[in-house]
Amino acid sequence: MPTPLRVPAFSRRTLLAGASLLPVTVLPGAGALAGDGRGTIRVGVIGCGGRGTGAAVQAALADENVRVVAMADLFDDQIDSSADTIAAAIGDRFDVPAARRFVGVNGCQSLLDCGIDLVILAASPRSRPAHLAAAIAAGVHVWCETPAAIDPAGLSEVAGALAEAESRGLVVASGLCGRFHGPTMETIGRIRDGAVGSIRSIVLHHDLQLPWWKPAGATSAETRERNWIAHPSLSGGHFVEHHVHALDRALWLLGDDSPLSATPLPVAATLPGTDSAGIHVRYRFASGATVDAFCRRSIAPRGETMETVVGSRGRADLIAASIDGQDGTWEAPDTRGSDAGAMYQRAMDFLLRQLRSGAGERGSAGRDLLRATALAVMGQMAAGGRTVTWESLGVGRVAHGTA
Repeated sequence: MPTPLRVPAFSRRTLLAGASLLPVTVLPGAGALAGDGRGTIRVGVIGCGGRGTGAAVQAALADENVRVVAMADLFDDQIDSSADTIAAAIGDRFDVPAARRFVGVNGCQSLLDCGIDLVILAASPRSRPAHLAAAIAAGVHVWCETPAAIDPAGLSEVAGALAEAESRGLVVASGLCGRFHGPTMETIGRIRDGAVGSIRSIVLHHDLQLPWWKPAGATSAETRERNWIAHPSLSGGHFVEHHVHALDRALWLLGDDSPLSATPLPVAATLPGTDSAGIHVRYRFASGATVDAFCRRSIAPRGETMETVVGSRGRADLIAASIDGQDGTWEAPDTRGSDAGAMYQRAMDFLLRQLRSGAGERGSAGRDLLRATALAVMGQMAAGGRTVTWESLGVGRVAHGTA
């Protein structure tokens, strides 16, 4: 989806909310780019669609000494279109000659071998585990779009790459941009401070339109690759590709509470014009809290998108950024619409500050991405009609930082 290239300044309230939710610790080795704070950071982009393009521009806006120097994609016209957009936005800080435009399945490794400091991973989700592992092996810092994987094998590869990244002091940032959305940050901060008491249940219900579609390619295989979001074998399906963000917010709310299992719930009959009946699952956590997660895409969605939190002393609406709790009713002064674009830029600003200072987010954004992706994959698996346990995924130690 397109993302705004310019963002408003932080408000004092949002900045304070962000500071309280983003504790910092030093990552060994992550200061390799710090130097005098003015050295050039060379950025490469793998996957030159809308999100890869937007992230590249945002990286340049976050730091005046960022240079976008390499691009890779399966299709040369994707690279050319993205290059035009990035060059128009950042001018001479875009420096990608033909020799550093890599087309085809081997483009990832060629890009990683050309001397970059930071890579943006925004190709199809199926490819992200391999791309992440290759980037870490090359000693490159990473910004990784969501989800990080689409199946247990991919989760295992991601877990291994994250463990290696931490041992080498490499930063892995993620596309979980909701963690930088001002109203959401403040709402979740208040809930975690006890505004609704102990969390009993969370409901995540997203009823969406069909995803974007690009004109057909020359072959059926090319058409699939260009429209990977519509093909579960490439995207992981709607529940994994889209709902990973909502599931991450649930994990954020529940903190150290451990997920135990996912069980399928009944789904209403398929509606006319609906490409699937959707997925509806219930997660159980060690505290006894439950998360009911539903996701469906259709031509004519019902518009019943909601994210609600029910606690022992009140309830909250994450979409409206409001709380009806023990201290009365509260609503964030900013709204989702006015702050939505800013979160993409804030996320990239934070990453560039990490690279300059050698400071990183405690608990690692990479582990947050792994946990959210694993929860989404667990739900997708449970939709097949059986209960799936968190333990069976085999990612718990890395996801919780104990590997």
